[in-house]
Amino acid sequence: MRAVRCERQGRPEEALNLVELPDPVAAPGEAVVKLHACGLNHRDVWIQQGQYARIQLPAVLGSDGAGVVESGPPQLVGKRAVIIPCEKWGPDPAVQGKDFLILGMPRQGTMAEKIAIPSSMVVELPDHISFQDAAALPVAGITAYRALTTRGGLRKGEHVLVTGIGGGVATLALLFAKAMGADVSVTSGSDEKLEAARKLGAVGAANYNAKGWEKDLVAQAGRPPNLIVDGAGGDGLNALISAAAPAARIVLYGATRFSPSRLDMPKIFFKQLDIRGTTMGTDDEFKAMLALVANHRINPVIDRVFPLGQAVEACQLLEKSGQMGKILLDCTK
Repeated sequence: MRAVRCERQGRPEEALNLVELPDPVAAPGEAVVKLHACGLNHRDVWIQQGQYARIQLPAVLGSDGAGVVESGPPQLVGKRAVIIPCEKWGPDPAVQGKDFLILGMPRQGTMAEKIAIPSSMVVELPDHISFQDAAALPVAGITAYRALTTRGGLRKGEHVLVTGIGGGVATLALLFAKAMGADVSVTSGSDEKLEAARKLGAVGAANYNAKGWEKDLVAQAGRPPNLIVDGAGGDGLNALISAAAPAARIVLYGATRFSPSRLDMPKIFFKQLDIRGTTMGTDDEFKAMLALVANHRINPVIDRVFPLGQAVEACQLLEKSGQMGKILLDCTK
């Protein structure tokens, strides 16, 4: 089979190679999925750049995938499926255990024509969800869902602020929160992405490069946000603290801007704010997320679909954060 393997650290054109590997064979308790589509995540870029923990190379990257079960348990063979992107969460649904793993290093990932995984990671795909839509969901979908629900405690009618619209998690968080009955505002450094978010139903949209953007956003929405979902951190966290309503929750799922140089502690305690962390989610949360997508007929935003053989070009686009929504690979081309 063909697979995209990261063989060294560097830019995508230096790190990635399209290689021929033996077809995977299902071990006891496993299933082989013939992949139709694979979704990219920033995790794939961070591994290439050496900015990820416990890197083991060479590795076939990719955590998101959907296709047809080719072999394994008889009840699964021939089924359309989407793959849970992580395994070994552990016994406590509140926090992952020490053995928790995300697909795509060290286990072979989804940037390939086929993959062998534990059959427990195979979830049957509703007929009306396409392979491409399904491949846009796993990592971003489970992260957004847990941030909004389990960690964020979202209630119908609340105002949610999602930062950094354009990324996979942020874009799905906008769609999920709207489906759950919330008003949603967004931020971005791109006016084009803000306009795209308005078309998706955002009630407020502010460019975080503008001075005082948080006051403008609250004015647009007519009220401050009760829940903020952020994947950046950095000094922009203080603007989020200023924007937040009293007793709001701020859920952090990433730190692309690293830690803030200072934190506005007085506003945190005088406004009675909760700051919570989250990452990925449990198998049950994945299935609940998929049910939300199916029941509300949510269509993930897909920026571009590249053939598997153009994974370098796809990762170059992701590296620049130039997308609105998800970037996919067509594993059949």
